[in-house]
Amino acid sequence: MSKISYMNAVRDGIAEEMRRDPTIITMGEGIGERGGSYGQTKNLFQEFGGDRVIDTPISENGFTAMAVGAAATGLRPIVDIMFADILYEILSPLCQEAGKLSYMSDGQVKVPMIVRAQMGGRVSGPHHSACLYAITMHVPGLKVVVPGNAYDAKGLIKTALRQNDPVVFFEHKFAYPVREEIPDEEYTVPFDKANILKEGKDATVVIIGPIIQQRINSVMQKGMIGADIDIEIIDPRVLYPLNFKEIADSVKKTGRLVIVEEGHLTCGAASEISAKTAEELFKYLKAPIVRVATKDLPHPYAPVLEEAMIPTEEIIAAAIRQVLK
Repeated sequence: MSKISYMNAVRDGIAEEMRRDPTIITMGEGIGERGGSYGQTKNLFQEFGGDRVIDTPISENGFTAMAVGAAATGLRPIVDIMFADILYEILSPLCQEAGKLSYMSDGQVKVPMIVRAQMGGRVSGPHHSACLYAITMHVPGLKVVVPGNAYDAKGLIKTALRQNDPVVFFEHKFAYPVREEIPDEEYTVPFDKANILKEGKDATVVIIGPIIQQRINSVMQKGMIGADIDIEIIDPRVLYPLNFKEIADSVKKTGRLVIVEEGHLTCGAASEISAKTAEELFKYLKAPIVRVATKDLPHPYAPVLEEAMIPTEEIIAAAIRQVLK
């Protein structure tokens, strides 16, 4: 075991897969010799060279479209768009082309590409702070992955690089420096199994993303919901196709559900999980489902204002207590 940061876990997973598969390339702004704006591609250029680690102009729509063509003709490109908000710039090649080519060709054309999107706020302002996984959940043909910790980040990026479908891989930039012990030996994390972080009997708490995982851990450590309350905590890992089996099994056991995410509230991932639970598991529910998410506002620059709009420990704890009334 070695203690590795969330960011380095993703980078190490990419490096391992690039050594294994010469068709993997990566492209983005400043990801070559500079190693990326966060260091997320550090040393990849030095090991694999400029033919496989490609510095691009500031034209995300253009190089995403190039990646779609490269993927359709035999390569496995990774597109680094730096900020999740840049998804708005690349929706046409990503959704109209990458997400549909396999369907339109009756499976004859595969598009094995990854879009790395760094999400999350913390003094990044309105253009660089959003968690936009819900947008890509709405596009058939894409797979949507949100790793909640360093172990999952490495294992899921390796699995993503072995897919024959386009994957949008959301990494939380505020979690990048967070370190945890992960195995030294090679491993992958499957796309079709949610992560049951803690078993419990009183309520099911579904969490999305590493910052929410950190905050629910803090809620537990501080005893903010009461020592006698036993919650089950589940991280879906993959939001589309949604890993719902573990959530369903848990709700059948506990009868209560709280969903916590950093994406915006309206039409978010929590809304989809809530609707699916209400449709399929209504008879098991002992209380109304509770959603906790970021308020429907652009992210402000002021840290105190931003903290007031995202799920805090106090808000998460209050939601859990609410569902247990």
